[in-house]
Amino acid sequence: MNKHVITSVLIKIRIIPFFLLMLTACSHLAEDHPTGIWLGKLETQQGICPQDRMAALRIEKKKILFSPDNGALVLTGVFHKKEKPRHFVAVLHRTNMDHKPYNLIFEGKTKDRNIIGTYGTPDCRATVTFYHPEHYGLSNAIAH
Repeated sequence: MNKHVITSVLIKIRIIPFFLLMLTACSHLAEDHPTGIWLGKLETQQGICPQDRMAALRIEKKKILFSPDNGALVLTGVFHKKEKPRHFVAVLHRTNMDHKPYNLIFEGKTKDRNIIGTYGTPDCRATVTFYHPEHYGLSNAIAH
């Protein structure tokens, strides 16, 4: 074997543990790295809730966006990066046909690798377990 081939093989052998370490580091707990896009399905607890579509949660540096039904409604909130344990709240203020105000509210917290939340409206109460998809093309699923 050529000296360059042996050197190349030795370098590759040294790099393999580094990549294994990086792969292990990528599987973070939600508490430590909550930013990004999270997906889940609503599970109705009471009333009538959207069930056949994915709910999405987008956590940015300072903002939270929650959509219970593929972006038809977007609830917003503020993300406090230093707050621990993590607590997420997003709200959308609406007015009904009688001009009476009401709120749509999402409240969530981290649990292991997921975010567990509750979505509530006057007609719906649902829970949702969000997961952080590993491969997705949804970087703009909820607009900025």
